[in-house]
Parts: sequence; structure tokens; C-alpha cells
Amino acid sequence: MKRHPHTFILFSTFAVSLCLSSSAAAQTRDYRGEIGNNHIQMRLNFNGANVSGIYSYDSVGQDLKLTGQLNARGGLELKESDAKGKQTGKFVCKNFNDPVDPECTWSRVDGTREAMVLLESQNIAFTNGLEIKPKTISNRKTGVGASYPQLAGKEPLSAAAQAFNRKVLALTQKAINEFAPIDGHGAFDANYNVLFGANDLVSVELTVYYDGGGAHPNNYFLSLTYDLAANKEIKFEDLFQPGTDYNTAIAKYMVEDINQRAYAVELKNATDPKQVQKRDEPILSIEQLSEVDGWGLTPKGLIVYFDLPHVLAYFDKNFVPYSVVKQYLKPNGPAARFQ
Repeated sequence: MKRHPHTFILFSTFAVSLCLSSSAAAQTRDYRGEIGNNHIQMRLNFNGANVSGIYSYDSVGQDLKLTGQLNARGGLELKESDAKGKQTGKFVCKNFNDPVDPECTWSRVDGTREAMVLLESQNIAFTNGLEIKPKTISNRKTGVGASYPQLAGKEPLSAAAQAFNRKVLALTQKAINEFAPIDGHGAFDANYNVLFGANDLVSVELTVYYDGGGAHPNNYFLSLTYDLAANKEIKFEDLFQPGTDYNTAIAKYMVEDINQRAYAVELKNATDPKQVQKRDEPILSIEQLSEVDGWGLTPKGLIVYFDLPHVLAYFDKNFVPYSVVKQYLKPNGPAARFQ
């Protein structure tokens, strides 16, 4: 089964902290992710230890009911029921508050057909009736399966919302068209996350996995941040004051952050953690990280993507707190709302 570990590690901490802080007040969170190789979206309501909600498969679109509890050990168990109230499956997360691997699975009621579950919190804050719905493209003959986001609403969509939808579809179709498996059949999978969605601004990412029969499979990211008020795509430089050296500030932060994350991974995977030594030299240089390949906005900071060699691709996607670039941001720019 495919997996994007670098994506999951970055954002599960944010998602879990929001969920577990809900003991004091009820809170609703949206998620996207996968069960096995099937794309899903989920909405969970946290009220103390009690959890309820719904989820659906992108390819089906029919809601399934969820009920369950968080336990004192940090685990989460949810029962899945169909429209008639019959239990049809269950979710179990052994350690839901683990930011690296909460060990979530789905299975039938009797425990059979177990599959790994990946979930990421979605930052959705629409108040004008807009919502983001998944659309799918599937071609079994070539091994293509893709989910991509589209804005929808009860009222006719604005010209800006329609333009956003066209751009996302074009990104998805371009990625599919560039997929050229050696023998005509491979595996192409694209899923998406809503990094931020509000009435006037939407930032999304597409996570692409493909195996065309070469030496090894590959992952990469596509992103789009769109100003719905001005009806235009936002460029990375639009966030910053002209003439400021924000790229160097980001690269310096990333050198230290990537080193720390690499050390944490080595500790976790080591047979004897005491034998793991911190590196004297950084894994990547400032020069290697000075050119951002893509980006996105979240309420807590920037997502920046790099196009690194395959052996370092684990660090293609990174989180940069706004405190790192605060002095360079435009006072009234797209990121100003988060300051």
C-alpha cells in the first residue's frame, strides 16, 4: 500500500491537539484521508470524551454514521453504521495523540479486512454557504485514481469560485496527462487537503503518488492559493514586502528544523536509541533550500514544498511558523489575517 509519511507527520500534531483539547468545549473538525487506497472525508464532533460524526468515500459519496469515545490512554474507537443503523465497521486508533503514528485502522465488525487509516485535519472556515466537495477521476485501464477539490454552494457560484475550480481541475488533469507508465499500466493516485478555506481565500494541496514501472515510486505535491475576492491566484512573492530576503529566513529555519526531525525519526527507528548521534553537519544546506518549489497557507504558518532528490524526498513538504517570516510579510497581504 502507498503512504505519504512526511505529510502525515507534519499535520497530525495539529489535528490531534485540536481534538484532545475539546474536553472543555464541544468542537467539530473536518478531515481528509485514506482507508487503504480509498479516499475519504470525515467530520467528527468532540464533546469531552464522546465522539460522533459522519464520513464518506469519495467514490461513493454516501454518509456513514460514526459514534465512539476517546479513552484515558489516548486511544479512539468509533463504530461505523449505515443509514438503517446497522453497524458495518469500526475504527481503532491505538494512540490518537501520537503526532508521528496514531496507529489507526479500519475493519469490519468482526475485525476482518483490516486496513490502515490516514487522516489530516482540514482548516475550513466558510460562513457564506460555500463548501468544498471532492470530485473524482478514475481509469482502471491505466491505473489512475484521483480526488480533487471543487467549490460548491446553494447559490450560483461566483466567477472567482468557478475560476478556482477550473484551475484545480487543470492541475489534476495535467498531472494525469504527464503520467506515462512504461507498459501502459501503472498506479497513479492523487488526493487533496484543504490547508485553508474561507469566504475570500482558499489554499489547497494535491498529494500525488505514482508508480510508472521505473526504479521506484514517487510522491510530489501541487498547490493552489486563490484570492476569491480579487479573482486571482496568489503568488508566493505576494505575501512579502518587496525587496526583503524572506527566502533566506525560511531556508535558515528549515535547515535546523529538518535536522531536528531527521534526528527524531532516527531515534524512533533505532534498535538502540543511545547509539544515535546528532549530526555535526546539516542534512541540507541553506543553498539547497533557498528556492521554494510550491507553497500554501494555514492558520498557523506556511507550507513550503521543495523538489529534493529521492533519498531526501521525506523532507519535500515542510511547515514554517509565521513567526519566522513575520517581519517580511506585507501588513495587508494575504497572510496578515493570521497575525
